Amino acid sequence: MTEITVHVRLFASLRRYQPKGQGGPVAVRLRQGANVADLIAALGIPAESTGIVVCDDQHLEPTSPLRDGADVSLFPPLAGGADVAAR
Repeated sequence: MTEITVHVRLFASLRRYQPKGQGGPVAVRLRQGANVADLIAALGIPAESTGIVVCDDQHLEPTSPLRDGADVSLFPPLAGGADVAAR
């Protein structure tokens, strides 16, 4: 089976999933053809705990495929702002 390695930066509350004693990006090995949801599961992060995923200045969806060597940033869901529908 062919694998890829993705480098992940965890932000805010997601830092608790950072391996102990490791700072900076986390190298995660995944099967070839893995997507964002596979990456999140491999890190042990509940899917609902991840809000924004960015790679190469592009927003990714859970079904977005990942490439070998990708630099991915994971952010928790953001809260706040005005509810436009309530106006």
